[in-house]
Amino acid sequence: MATTHPNGIDPTGPTGRLIQTADLRDNPAPQAIATDTKNGYVFVLQLESQETAARTSGNLILNRFSRQTGAYLDSMQLVGFGHGLSLGAEPVITDSGTYLWTECAPLRVTTPADPTEAVAYGTSVTRFTYDGGGVLNAKDPELPKFTPPGGSTATGPSYDPTTTTATVTVMHIQGETRYFTRYEAAKAAAGTWTPIGDPLGIARTQLAATVAPSLPTKPALAEKLSFQGFQTLGDILYVYQWAKYTEAEGTFPGHTLLRRFRWSTGLPIDQEPVVVTSAPGLERREPEGLAAEIDPVTGQRRLLFGFSNKVPDGEPGERDVTICWYPTEAPVEGVQVLADWEDLALAGGFLPGAERPQGRLVALAGTTYLQLRGSLSVSPGLTEDRQVATLPHRLRPTVQLRHNAPRNNNKGRAICRVEANIRGELWVFGATSDNAITWVDLDSVSAVWR
Repeated sequence: MATTHPNGIDPTGPTGRLIQTADLRDNPAPQAIATDTKNGYVFVLQLESQETAARTSGNLILNRFSRQTGAYLDSMQLVGFGHGLSLGAEPVITDSGTYLWTECAPLRVTTPADPTEAVAYGTSVTRFTYDGGGVLNAKDPELPKFTPPGGSTATGPSYDPTTTTATVTVMHIQGETRYFTRYEAAKAAAGTWTPIGDPLGIARTQLAATVAPSLPTKPALAEKLSFQGFQTLGDILYVYQWAKYTEAEGTFPGHTLLRRFRWSTGLPIDQEPVVVTSAPGLERREPEGLAAEIDPVTGQRRLLFGFSNKVPDGEPGERDVTICWYPTEAPVEGVQVLADWEDLALAGGFLPGAERPQGRLVALAGTTYLQLRGSLSVSPGLTEDRQVATLPHRLRPTVQLRHNAPRNNNKGRAICRVEANIRGELWVFGATSDNAITWVDLDSVSAVWR
């Protein structure tokens, strides 16, 4: 059932991928995400450490990745900023730099019954220039700060570049209400914080049984929904939430939810949150952060959403980040290109055929497919199962994908199996010591991708 709205986004429909299972600088999970499409960067905010002393000091790490390759570039340390509830990225028009919007000190440190669970939150909003490898202290007297009217126990900004006049949305908490207020970004950057319309408020505590009554209760769900981020895209405010399993059920992955509100009315679009189904194969799959961008190639507006995941064979508590996106444009004659043709990176010893091996993502009738084309060869030939290429981040599945493909006819064997995994490895299966594979044609590969 379609659930589209004026932005054109269908939260139950196909999604694309920006980066997948990318390693962060330090162990803790990502907290918020943002992109600078002018300069080709992805930013991911995380706590410096999960140790109590670090959480209560409000120290954060701001990671920068290549938007094109998903490769980690560098990072910046933010001392005494808070918890990283949200993030906004704004390109510096005159050069290749980026302004970042985040929460900032003064800090409020929670006082839970268990002192080891204490967390520091920033109560003001700031904007600064990214400095790869640098350190920025929240006590820097040159750092501009804005505190929401009436004060706050926690706050954070997001940046919307998709409208004629870019806006910044500031979330702040007062009592049991989470308020969201829009401002013109340029005026706010200059120190003039004049609200656009009225604030939008939702209850801070969201009970799973009342807000999302249709969710399955097996495995059993935790009583309260968890707030995981927010983003404005035009007239719509999106709120990212998580319905965890109870600790007895293992907590993860739970259900990822998206709530949608109209700024023009202040009312929710849906009676209850929409369940986000993208990236189903992630083991932990903890939702972390929303962002909005305009794709520099297509000009299409996108809503980005992130996931934290357990790093395979990593240290305890080590997490990576996956960022997916919803398209805003309708399919053309039923087909939607989610990632256009890109070269596969061939493993050592393999050569491209007459047409280089490439892949793309397309959605057809609500189902997403990975399509491959081209061919590859190897001499003297494969005699065992082996990885033959690596997929770009945008094409990597989170659930094992497999398909049959033509190969050289050797003693009547003319078909092999091609598989792609969560790491983006493309493998060929079926070669043996007495039946070598010397070439594989990928033109027939069109398999369901998730």
